[in-house]
Amino acid sequence: MKYNQNYFKDLDKKMEMIPLTFDYNFKGVMYMNTSIFKKFLIMTMDLPITEEESNLIFLDKELIKNNYKEKGKTVDLNVKLDKDLLITIEVNRYNFNNVKERNYLFFEKLHTMQYEVGDEYKDLKSRYFYQLNLNASDNYKDKGENIIVSYDITNHEIYIDNQKIYIKHLEYYKKLFYTKPEVMRFDEIFMAGLMANNFYELYSIMHYILSDSELDRFMESVINMSKEYFNVHEWEKEKMDKLVREKEREQAIKEGHEEGLKQGIKEGIEQGIEQGIEQGIEQGIEQGMEEKTIEMIKAMLKNNADYIFISKVSGKSIDEIKKIEKSNI
Repeated sequence: MKYNQNYFKDLDKKMEMIPLTFDYNFKGVMYMNTSIFKKFLIMTMDLPITEEESNLIFLDKELIKNNYKEKGKTVDLNVKLDKDLLITIEVNRYNFNNVKERNYLFFEKLHTMQYEVGDEYKDLKSRYFYQLNLNASDNYKDKGENIIVSYDITNHEIYIDNQKIYIKHLEYYKKLFYTKPEVMRFDEIFMAGLMANNFYELYSIMHYILSDSELDRFMESVINMSKEYFNVHEWEKEKMDKLVREKEREQAIKEGHEEGLKQGIKEGIEQGIEQGIEQGIEQGIEQGMEEKTIEMIKAMLKNNADYIFISKVSGKSIDEIKKIEKSNI
């Protein structure tokens, strides 16, 4: 076996693992571990097929142009299991209240895109279209999943059974793993692993369900994706955006209100209050973003990233980056 727990304890001190709930990391790792991913899909959706008799195909991960603009992002993964089952997999890192409504509406649009002119009804009934949503956190603390189908309220019957949305709550499975791992299936432990915060934790979870060779390959793909420049760039950008959005923006709004009220009272008119608040918010947000950009640049310099790469990520000129480097010595 190539890796062990001590290796990953040391690795965690040297580099950050980009979480598997991060879109680009999830895609890359699943591409490099097709057989494991196929087993997970079959089990977590209780599909009536075996690993041996099925063939997993990764489709184009981007929607056609019009739908890409409408949704504002790419679908995480589109895969086919044989010719009649299309599965869309989406990973949601953050909690939001209307996850079911949003996913259902998007699911319907994707579903209509699959049919071609001339398709007969009997052919459509034989095709299966599933959506799998892996939610890192959710309001449902006492259950691991929700399954959404078309349901006839009057007759209490499932109306269409070849279209389903599976919503899996990853936080639930991680908590279950740390209390009762012995009762968990392969797919449930796999979902707990998706919530791992570092290499050591991921290795410790995945060794429950993967063979030595599978575990080596899986962990190596996670390491490589956590080193990949584009992946690191997008991950750092998301972290910075999140900090600004959740921390700096709150502080900026608070400071903006205070500054705005002071200025408004001094001028004695309502327009002054509104203008002061708006200006304070904008200044606070700009200052917060600038500080986080400098922090990110210092971190990349510490990890020996080159000036050109740092400039592309941060938007700063090379001269500005060198000044930040000198000030940090």
